[in-house]
Amino acid sequence: MKDLLLIPSLILAFIACSGEKLSDTLDKKTIIEQTREKYPIEHPKTFQKITLPTQLRYYYQSIDFNKNGEALKEDLAVLTISKHSRILSYNERHPHLEKANADTQKAGNIILVYTGESRAKTNVQKRNNTNGDINTEHIYPQSHLRKLSDNYIPIGDLHHLHYIDRGVNSSRGNLPFTEGEGGAERALKGKAWYPSDEFKGDVARMLMYMYLRYNLPWHNVTTEGLGLLLKWNAEDKVSSLELQRNNIIEEAQGNRNPFIDNPYLATKIFGEVKGYPAQNTWK
Repeated sequence: MKDLLLIPSLILAFIACSGEKLSDTLDKKTIIEQTREKYPIEHPKTFQKITLPTQLRYYYQSIDFNKNGEALKEDLAVLTISKHSRILSYNERHPHLEKANADTQKAGNIILVYTGESRAKTNVQKRNNTNGDINTEHIYPQSHLRKLSDNYIPIGDLHHLHYIDRGVNSSRGNLPFTEGEGGAERALKGKAWYPSDEFKGDVARMLMYMYLRYNLPWHNVTTEGLGLLLKWNAEDKVSSLELQRNNIIEEAQGNRNPFIDNPYLATKIFGEVKGYPAQNTWK
């Protein structure tokens, strides 16, 4: 691992996991994605100034935020991998996830994804509590991860794991995310999933993290490609739950989600959807 981190080209190969094996398929998927014009992406001619906050200098000190596009993406990908110092198995998730999703307003409770419900953590389904009505949700579906990756690192990555109501989990399944309004529900005649107004930005930032960390594609997780995620990233501001999760997860596995730290980093890397500017929290 440490030897790989010394050579940027090898790091990027590690990010891709088994991406090279699927290059032909992913090229076709990329073409399909580029034809989706509902939310076309534009690249700004000028970018807002980035002023790294003092409390995060320890983490991002190696990054030149004057860079944009592929150059900034590569640097942040290298950092995100190198900081991922503790690889957790999926079975190790509960102690960390209970802290990450803790309801600060009600001791002993956790917040559930998509619905925002606060429920007692004693309801989490575990080996010693098989009747619990709270499951673990993979925002990037586990079924896709097993097909796209030849290792199990992404499956236990806390940055895209959330607690979820068992019934809601069953309803979402591994459906791709799509546009909607209001609460979480199935859409497109039951063929896609809207994560709710409250969680669509969270979902966008988690999926962008998964792309940055593992080079995982968008085509099977969103019906409108990257444009939809950039729109959601702009529409739904970072929540206190996201900030809490980012800090706790860093303690657990060593790395952060940079798009939670500053949603505007998505604009600097990918561009933006016209009329939907992302918030720059580092002015």
